[in-house]
Amino acid sequence: MARYSDDVLNEVRNSVDLVELASAYVRLKRSGRSYMGCCPFHKEKTPSFHIDADKQLYHCFGCGAGGSVFQFVMAAEGLDFPDAVKFVAERGGVRLPELGDDSEEIYRRKREMYAMNKAAARYFRDCLFSPEGEAARAYLQRRQLTSRTVASFGLGYAPGSWDGLLRHLEGKGFPKDMMAETGLCIRNEKGHMYDRFRDRVMFPIFDVRQNIIGFGGRIMEGDGAKYMNSPESIIYDKGKNLFALNIARKSKRGYYVLVEGYMDVISLHQAGIDCAVAGCGTALTEAQARLIAKGGTVYLCYDMDEAGQKALARASSIFNGLDAKLKVISIPDGKDADEFIKKYGGAKFEELLDGSSSVAENDVNRLLEKYDTSDVSQTVELLNEAAPMLASIGNAIEREAYIKKLSASTGISVQAITAEVNKAGRREGRRQMREQVIKSVSQSRPSRSPTAKSRRESAEAKLLGILTEDREVYDKIRDNLTPELFSEGLNRDIFTEIQECYKDGEPSAEQYLLSRFERREEELAAVIIKSDNPDNGLAAAEDYINVIRNEDLKERIAEAEKNGDTVLLAQLIKNKHRKAGT
Repeated sequence: MARYSDDVLNEVRNSVDLVELASAYVRLKRSGRSYMGCCPFHKEKTPSFHIDADKQLYHCFGCGAGGSVFQFVMAAEGLDFPDAVKFVAERGGVRLPELGDDSEEIYRRKREMYAMNKAAARYFRDCLFSPEGEAARAYLQRRQLTSRTVASFGLGYAPGSWDGLLRHLEGKGFPKDMMAETGLCIRNEKGHMYDRFRDRVMFPIFDVRQNIIGFGGRIMEGDGAKYMNSPESIIYDKGKNLFALNIARKSKRGYYVLVEGYMDVISLHQAGIDCAVAGCGTALTEAQARLIAKGGTVYLCYDMDEAGQKALARASSIFNGLDAKLKVISIPDGKDADEFIKKYGGAKFEELLDGSSSVAENDVNRLLEKYDTSDVSQTVELLNEAAPMLASIGNAIEREAYIKKLSASTGISVQAITAEVNKAGRREGRRQMREQVIKSVSQSRPSRSPTAKSRRESAEAKLLGILTEDREVYDKIRDNLTPELFSEGLNRDIFTEIQECYKDGEPSAEQYLLSRFERREEELAAVIIKSDNPDNGLAAAEDYINVIRNEDLKERIAEAEKNGDTVLLAQLIKNKHRKAGT
């Protein structure tokens, strides 16, 4: 296959400084001739991403990613190698020679698809301004879109005929199998083909290099799906592209506004807020978040209904750990961005930007609106819902500020709320540890059927989990706890270390145990994360102690029967009846 010569690749590679390019994606700190930062390709808190400025190479000691400027662009922008070369060449001002006709088939096919989509977009545009596009033009006017906006976004109209686009593209020489592959046309079970988009306003979707990679079609009235989108293809990966990013990345505002729909984006751009983007008909992905996280600040502008708030929570979770500052825009009266702009204009939306809140502040305010704090039961529900949310805040000062705000609003003491937040944080820590253990075991061991655990083993593990997390429970039942209560081996060793830890006044034993069992972390985690997080830890711990003692008694009775020790057997049975109250 044809490829760029080594001389061309070297010229392109040397035309761009990797440190300068990477600085647009990750904050770098100089260390001699090297630069360090948190890796833009995986979540981390401790910087493990390094760039050698002399060699113009990067390496992450956390995830193993590395290479030259080409590999960096491929990972950061989701491009294949030829497109990454073009991306760098354009940035470095290098004019690339044309590749020969024997280029790899997939790249030739991509170019043909781009050309076909461009022809389809022109067809939709022509239809919009034809007599049959009158209803579509009236619809766009009702949506208050100017002719300039319509032209800027390349909006068009797919007429109601079954094969208008198919015949048009066929007349341009494009093959039917390519129409089906991109989803412009659909082939039925009998092999007949027809247009996918019919009687819809059309929104072309561009990549950052201005190629049309897909379409969205909106119904104007009547029944049917509100939006219909192109399926994925070799040129269109919905999870790696954002609607209007090709325009927004040229904005001088220095931030992005992430909204839910195409019309939200277009209305904001028309109002002068030219940094708005949206997903392509799917939930936000981490790859999409990376595309705009490098911009510094990202404003999340989602609908205020339950679905919108769930999408907001998902988005904030995805952005967590990426190099971006998140702000939340709350649109009053349950309106979306498009409705708000139509009613109040861009200046008022700018005020919403200025009055935006952090994700945590938005969550706290939403909970205070959701629950009646004059009702005790609702106050408890509010705080139970707030605890894991507050526990996820990494900044201790910010977390304490919102705890104080909830305390003032609910009348519950800071100490009580803090205790529940800490518990929620420990539960989340154990959950993450559990997932890590499962992943580690599945990767390092052959699959096998799980063996059944005895009631005693299960009770011991759950009791140790509670004792590890909650010093208060341990103090209350300390007199009922002895090393002999636990099975010999790891469980007894863990309990002995818990005793030692609490002698030093620690509030929980998790970190202490991890340090003491450094070479047995997998075994340790498999035990201490098995607590089922009961609401009443003390009652649960007492129940587990009774289960352990009952199971121990059963084991001793069975052992006495096996050994024929009638004296011991009689005493054990007597003890069993005494415990049962008979």
